[in-house]
Amino acid sequence: MSFKTARSSVSTAALALATAGSVIALSGCSTPDPDRNYRTDLATLEHNLSPELYNTAQSRDEAYMDWAVNRDQDLRGAWSDLGRMWLTDKPRPLSPYPVMQTNGNP
Repeated sequence: MSFKTARSSVSTAALALATAGSVIALSGCSTPDPDRNYRTDLATLEHNLSPELYNTAQSRDEAYMDWAVNRDQDLRGAWSDLGRMWLTDKPRPLSPYPVMQTNGNP
């Protein structure tokens, strides 16, 4: 391969790269439409009739909050179950006489 042929192929590759770069730079980026979820035309509604709902009756935030409340209640219930299992949920009756409750629980 001669020097002139190598130089020609390099310049062709550089020209192709510059052309591709120009096309990419000139095409630009399209910005997302902020009102896309709130359109009420038929074409938009037929693709998603309930855009705000995550399941059949709740939005994503409401479903997440339900999940968080259920998880919190489950963890608190687990600690109560562990207290009953290890018998630490109430004091031991070490005295044969009735002892007054001092912790405020009936």
